[in-house]
Amino acid sequence: MCRYCAEYGNGTKWYLNPDNYNPELFEGPGHSTSLYMLSGVDKNTFELGAVRDSEALLPDYNYPGEFNVALAMVVQHQGQIVPLEDALKILDLVQGDRFNLGHCSCRRYFGHEEALTCLFFPAAADRIQEERTWETDNRILTREEAKEFEIEMDKKGLVHSVWDCGVDSDGKPPICICHCLETDCMPTRFRAHYGITNAQRKGEYVARVNRERCAAGCQKFPLCVPRCPFGAMRRSPLDNLTSINISQCYGCGLCRAVCPTEAISLVDRTTFPGLVDVW
Repeated sequence: MCRYCAEYGNGTKWYLNPDNYNPELFEGPGHSTSLYMLSGVDKNTFELGAVRDSEALLPDYNYPGEFNVALAMVVQHQGQIVPLEDALKILDLVQGDRFNLGHCSCRRYFGHEEALTCLFFPAAADRIQEERTWETDNRILTREEAKEFEIEMDKKGLVHSVWDCGVDSDGKPPICICHCLETDCMPTRFRAHYGITNAQRKGEYVARVNRERCAAGCQKFPLCVPRCPFGAMRRSPLDNLTSINISQCYGCGLCRAVCPTEAISLVDRTTFPGLVDVW
């Protein structure tokens, strides 16, 4: 488990710890600032301003005071990649039945097509509707509709990542699940382009290929390789088998859905000694 799971997981992953879903946590001093920002009128200014400052300063690697402030703002509510099955478990743990499906600020910043891909939990849902009145196409979903949405995002090949509402001694409460790719997501770009791991943690798993099943699958063009958003999969032209670079694998599980022979599975990241501390 990553250090956050060990610290806030109570024997399980932090995002599967029921204690982190206590509604009272969101009003605590260590979490309310993030809650009000994420669900209020300051969200765009906060996120877009922080990433603008960071992108302007990062290439220099000088780490001036302004950068430290901007980076702290971005990673205050850092996230972790999860596979579909864990995303569905998270929705079962959330207390309440009103989820807000809203726009992705990252896509807006990078000039990509607008999309409703950010699923906020009940602690923020009603406040978003009240405060962010200009987002007239936001939708309120029930728990079952939210689960259907997660399944739809997985089919589309978008990565699930769960984000918390500030980390403090009393807990690490999840507040939303986002769905994106490296080209769309601010924290993923920070990690991929600049090696900053605090903004987004890898998942608790890595993918593994069953060679016999793989050999009975795609013979010409592998469906799993282009499905991987992190470039962790390779197809050998010699034996027509797919292999996975586990050091590049984020454990999102998106590759599994397109494998015709179910040759790909997820295993605990820590079963590989070299990955125990790689998050």
